[in-house]
Amino acid sequence: MKHTIRFMVAAVLLCNVAFAQSVDEGRKFFYYEKYNSAKETLEKALAAKPGDVDAAYWLGQTLIELNDIAGAAKVYQTALQAKGSDPLLLVGMGHVELLEHKGNDARQRFETAISLTKGKEVNILNAVGRANVDAADGDAKYAIEKLKQATEVKRFKEPFVYINMGDAYRKLLDGGAAVTAYQNALSLDPNLAEAEYKIGKIYVTQGQEQAGIFLKHYEAALALDPAYAPAYYDLYTYWYSRDVNKARDYFAKYKANTDFTPSVEAEEISLVYASGDFKGAIARADEKLQKEGDNASAKLYRVKAYAYDKLGDSLNALQNMELFFSKGDSSLFLPDNFVKMAEISAKFPDKLEQADSYFDKAIQMDTVVKERVAFATAAANMYKKIDNRAKSADWLTRILSIDTGYGKLDLYYAGWENFYGEKYETADSVFNLYKQKYPDDMQGYYGGFRTKWMADTSAVASGIPSVAPVEDANRFIEIAGVDSVKYKSSLMLAYGYLAGYNANTLKEYEKAIYYLDKMISLDPNNIDAKNNRDILQKALDRPQPKAGAANKSSSTAAKPQKK
Repeated sequence: MKHTIRFMVAAVLLCNVAFAQSVDEGRKFFYYEKYNSAKETLEKALAAKPGDVDAAYWLGQTLIELNDIAGAAKVYQTALQAKGSDPLLLVGMGHVELLEHKGNDARQRFETAISLTKGKEVNILNAVGRANVDAADGDAKYAIEKLKQATEVKRFKEPFVYINMGDAYRKLLDGGAAVTAYQNALSLDPNLAEAEYKIGKIYVTQGQEQAGIFLKHYEAALALDPAYAPAYYDLYTYWYSRDVNKARDYFAKYKANTDFTPSVEAEEISLVYASGDFKGAIARADEKLQKEGDNASAKLYRVKAYAYDKLGDSLNALQNMELFFSKGDSSLFLPDNFVKMAEISAKFPDKLEQADSYFDKAIQMDTVVKERVAFATAAANMYKKIDNRAKSADWLTRILSIDTGYGKLDLYYAGWENFYGEKYETADSVFNLYKQKYPDDMQGYYGGFRTKWMADTSAVASGIPSVAPVEDANRFIEIAGVDSVKYKSSLMLAYGYLAGYNANTLKEYEKAIYYLDKMISLDPNNIDAKNNRDILQKALDRPQPKAGAANKSSSTAAKPQKK
């Protein structure tokens, strides 16, 4: 009998060890972002031991990563019914409620879980932090507060608390604090590839000029753990549009270390597109869509759209991009996808209005100022290409609000595009910014002079009084006059305007003659300037009319011209 009891005890212990290993294996799959494998493993673990809280919690987290929010909610609800108010399950349910935009309910569950454990259990505080980082409606500051509380628990040694803390700082756009948190995680576990990888992700947000740094951190992560698939994926996407052979190599390693899903297969077909075989990419995508049906990855429509665009088939490109956005999950959408959709839409008159909304979405997705400026510039260039100068001007002007550190060229292009788009008030405002920031640079004054001149002409025609561009014209002449050869054509315009203004508006013929002489000195063969000077000189030489008599003079007004 004693032998039987010993055998039964040993069997139970072995069963518990095996079960613990299965949960740990599921968590390991989760760490490597092999979510399908994690789901399968944790479902088996939970089926074997329905009351296990860890299995239920991590299965719910896995379903969240697979965008099955309803499935996660069901797992947590079922477990809570069986176990009562278990703190970890409460946090899991709160995570779901954040994703369902039920912030108050979620916060109540978090606080209840923390209260039940007296704020002394690291795994509970860590789970609260993770939930608030992961959900768009989550409170990153609250997450940091609770994660810091976890680090104060006696015998604290959990590196993933610092991983989640770093993610929370990233959510707050505090890159420096995020890097420090990830470094703290490495101090607890020097082989934690995720921490090294996420340090690299911080530098990605600073623009492509930091490529040398973030690529180094990705490679360092793989040196720590050659099975860490997320780093392979980011290296693949970086090289995708730069070196297709390198991209193909990193993708092969990614594929070998992740679950082979329809999404991964779609990426493989995308490499056919990247290699320049556009028709082949379309054929492979169509074959997969026909075979997989609704289970196929929406990425296949994106591949087809880009390939059709390269082949000049805008209609099929548009239709496939529309299918991609309607069938795909938002996690698949990249800023470049919205830019591409905007450019394709602009080729159809009835779709042109939606182009702006797609450019807006691209800008909203990216937090890097230089990238956002690049998207706005792409919008401006697109509208300029189809000769919609007013819309092009709108986007170049918008750049000044996206990047408040704008320089001369930003102001120059925005000002002149508004000028060509006949948006003279905005153009003048932009050139005023130029003059304020660069008071010794002639471009602001020249732009202001030309813009006011055109606006003045429009105002006179409509009977609306305006501000004459005399001050800007004179300041431009003062600066540009030091190199009259280089700026000859621009000076001729300014002298011509001032000559006409003094002759026709002010009736100050001597001043008009002065500016006409300036024109003649620059261009001795200018017949119009000579003739107008002779007319004005004769007017000065003949006897002046008596007081009250009409004073008629010849018109010498120079007409404004487009630049």
